[in-house]
Amino acid sequence: MTAPPESESQGYIAAGSLIYHYRVGRGMSQCAPGDVVTIYAENIGGLDTSEVQFTPGVTVLEGRNATGRTSLLTAITGILGGDSPTIKADADEAHIQIEWGENTYRQEFTRDDGEIRRTGESVSNRDDLINLFVSLTESNPARRAIMQGGDLRDIIMRPVDTDAIQRRIEELQSERNRLGQRIRRLEDDLELRPSLESRKQSLKNKLAEQGEEITELQERLEQHDADPEQAEAVEEALGSLEERKQELESIQNRIRTQEDTFEALRDEQSELQTELDALDTSESELDRIETRLSELTSRERSLAATINDLSAIVEFNEDLVSDADSELLSAGDSADSLTATLDPMSETVQCWTCGSDVQRSEIAGRLDELRNVVEEKRQERSEVQSQLDELREKQGELQDQIDRRREITRRLNEIEAEIDRREADIADLKEEREAVRERLGELEEFVAEHESLQESELIEEYQQLSELEYERGQLEEELSTVRENLAELDRLEQERDQLKSQQQEVREDLESQRTQIRDLEENAISAFNKHMEEILGVLDYENITRVWIERKAGTEFEASHGGYRGGSATRFDLHLVRETDDGKAYEDTIDNLSESERNIVGLVVGLAGYLVHDVHEVIPMMLLDSLESIDSERIAALISYFAEFVPYLIVALLPEDADVLADDYAYVPAESLIS
Repeated sequence: MTAPPESESQGYIAAGSLIYHYRVGRGMSQCAPGDVVTIYAENIGGLDTSEVQFTPGVTVLEGRNATGRTSLLTAITGILGGDSPTIKADADEAHIQIEWGENTYRQEFTRDDGEIRRTGESVSNRDDLINLFVSLTESNPARRAIMQGGDLRDIIMRPVDTDAIQRRIEELQSERNRLGQRIRRLEDDLELRPSLESRKQSLKNKLAEQGEEITELQERLEQHDADPEQAEAVEEALGSLEERKQELESIQNRIRTQEDTFEALRDEQSELQTELDALDTSESELDRIETRLSELTSRERSLAATINDLSAIVEFNEDLVSDADSELLSAGDSADSLTATLDPMSETVQCWTCGSDVQRSEIAGRLDELRNVVEEKRQERSEVQSQLDELREKQGELQDQIDRRREITRRLNEIEAEIDRREADIADLKEEREAVRERLGELEEFVAEHESLQESELIEEYQQLSELEYERGQLEEELSTVRENLAELDRLEQERDQLKSQQQEVREDLESQRTQIRDLEENAISAFNKHMEEILGVLDYENITRVWIERKAGTEFEASHGGYRGGSATRFDLHLVRETDDGKAYEDTIDNLSESERNIVGLVVGLAGYLVHDVHEVIPMMLLDSLESIDSERIAALISYFAEFVPYLIVALLPEDADVLADDYAYVPAESLIS
């Protein structure tokens, strides 16, 4: 069987495809349901080596416990992309390989410091789908949720990438808001249409009125004998005459401004030249002072060194003469010692330079001389320092004068250039003034010659006609602008309509995003309830009337948003109805279900998830194990039911349970699991 029957799974496939648009992983499975599947496993679980082939349909792994069936199923789970299997305790390396038609996938496992490192490629990276809805073994989360009272909603909806959906919702909300803001701005602009239409009509009316006035005025002017061109020339001359007068006044003002500036520059030039002449600066004097400063600085340093050296000599000899225990003292006879005691200055001391014996009094005399020399050097040094201070002060004053002279010279050069430029500007303006005066005289002469025409009404009428024609041109220009603005509003109106259409599409997409989790939840519940009802009928549990899931929504806000960010806004409540011997129905709790009944419910949850999430498009295979709590006849019915929806159904069974199955299934005995 290559795919779930259309009548059973079509609705679930459509619902699931909305969600997986946001999942990252393999697309449609490259594993064709009609291909032969070969599994190779080495050092996996309790298997040394194993090679098994599977064909489409039901394959039964038949054998007792501890024969490697579960190890093979965990190996298949791992190579499909689910949880990693365990490797043999006495092995450091293991590998699994699957050949599915023309495709081959291989994974290797290495034990490293007590940890298992997994490398290679799996059939799919959708470990969530495989662990939840493909590998329905004893540790399967869906089966354990029923056995331990877990969260069914979390199990069924775990593969849904709610974060991606929420991001998409936020993107759509942002786009909706952006479109809304743009539409509001456009509608604000479109509110100008009535005023523009009114202005357009007003301008058209004014143009019509002016057209009539211009026509009437032109007809009246045609009745006069005067030359219209001559009248117009007089009118223009009068206008030009006034303009030339204003131009002449402007030139006069500019000439006065230039002359005032010119005089100010001359005054500044004179003041600066006077200051420059008064400055007594000499570059040679500055050089002489700098040379003398260098000499005195060297002399001051030499004196300081001499004073330091002589002071050290005086200090050393003072310590020598005053030290009674010095080794340089001569060892004389007792009489000399007595004399030295009475007169310490008569005591002899060995000279530390030549080694001869001299009296302390002689050394003391020499020290007095040295002290006088040190004092003289200090006085000389003080005089040198005073000279240095005077020269530095004079050097600073002289440098300031030189700097000021340079600054004045620079400014004088600038003023000279500015004076030349101003003189040229004044000359040009005076030439321009003469030209305007000449033109003004010509205009005055022309107007005087046509004085009679000037006094008639023709000039005023021609002037009025000119003004009307100018105003008409202005009105026509404004009307053209208004029409352009109205055309732009037409474009904006079309843009607004397009944006409203886009906005509606975004709203519909946003609503679809907000409701798709709810739709998938409802489809999952519908699938579970439908298949649970059918399986209960097939398995014939006499004391169970109905097992179904009820969807309970959270708050109104949470329900409308599908339960994003931090868990479910809804929950799946599992209900159980039993019937007494006299036919009365009552609701019981799941806790009172037997282990067999709980396993059945868990398996149906897995099947519902398999169908709702279109798992067959990723991995068209399902693994069943640990069915011992269910009696043989019901196992057979259960496998027959599941086989209708799963292209490859691999089941691990005890021999006595396998004996009641259909003969057309493929059977793999336990001894065939070991190569």
